Amino acid sequence: MRMGHSMQIKIDIKILIFILIFFILKEEDLYLIFLIYAIIHELIHMITGIVLGMNPYIFNIMPFGASISFKEDANSYNKKIIKGNMNNIKRLLIAITAPLANIILGILFSFNFKYILITYINIILALFNLLPIYPLDGGRIIKEILTILHGRRKALEYINIISNITLTIITIISIFFCYMSKSILLLISIIYLIYIRRKENQIYRIRKRVYMILEKSEY
Repeated sequence: MRMGHSMQIKIDIKILIFILIFFILKEEDLYLIFLIYAIIHELIHMITGIVLGMNPYIFNIMPFGASISFKEDANSYNKKIIKGNMNNIKRLLIAITAPLANIILGILFSFNFKYILITYINIILALFNLLPIYPLDGGRIIKEILTILHGRRKALEYINIISNITLTIITIISIFFCYMSKSILLLISIIYLIYIRRKENQIYRIRKRVYMILEKSEY
């Protein structure tokens, strides 16, 4: 589906599978509320990008949230900032704003006990997204900072290591909490996060081979 002439909206069909799973667990209402606020979270990313002059072209709705892709601004790409450029600053700001907005929303709704679930969901969204695991916002924040300080290749290498170590620790802790609380929801979330990281590791290996080929061609 296209929005206007520039942005595509894509919906991952796996959402239906997760709705069915949570329906069986009798938690479909919680899942749908979580998904709505996760989409709002990503819309904040999109609005921030537009304000910064970037052009969104793909809005992808997935089982545990959404993702927005922007077209690179050539002029900003040419403005060097240490070992990065202005686009890295823009992506850094985009990554920061949505978790910050979730925290603000959580605080605002916390003043009325009737909206405690909304408070809980927004705080969980913020904390989850701030984990230093790429492609979550926390991972993106670290990646953009590392790109500015050390360049794109080193940044990709470092954030891949940081993400895998963090995911391993989070998985071990989550297994313990799943065992103690019998929470299937937490287990499903971690499995999905492992699935996403597996795909990112595959992408990183491809990029690493490309960099190695480029290095050899220089000699």
